[in-house]
Amino acid sequence: MATLLDLEEMVRRHKEGEDPFDLAIEKWVRIRDFLMRKADPERYREAFQCGSTKILFCLDYKDHCPFCPLGNVCFDSQSLYYQIMRSLQVYSLAGALLPAQPLLELIETYIRELRRYRRDWIKKSN
Repeated sequence: MATLLDLEEMVRRHKEGEDPFDLAIEKWVRIRDFLMRKADPERYREAFQCGSTKILFCLDYKDHCPFCPLGNVCFDSQSLYYQIMRSLQVYSLAGALLPAQPLLELIETYIRELRRYRRDWIKKSN
């Protein structure tokens, strides 16, 4: 069963040594899997709530967003993240009437983008 990843679990797991990129990616993988199970407006609302919850980078780079490896995602209102969040709002109202595939494809693309950000960050760090 796909359950959503909340901030408390991410903080706990990060303290145990897990990578914040891996946790951000897992968050979106879980959202995708959660939505694949059933097209229901309530599930889209839950996914929207989870998607809008801060990630570890928000805590680590608080008040220093320009240094965050995902800073561009947050400040670009045309970013894929914002496209997903706007779509989740629409699906929250009419999810059962809309095909799930376009939203799931956006999320899948975002997961690939997060993986690319992670690779780029590692390259810069070395």
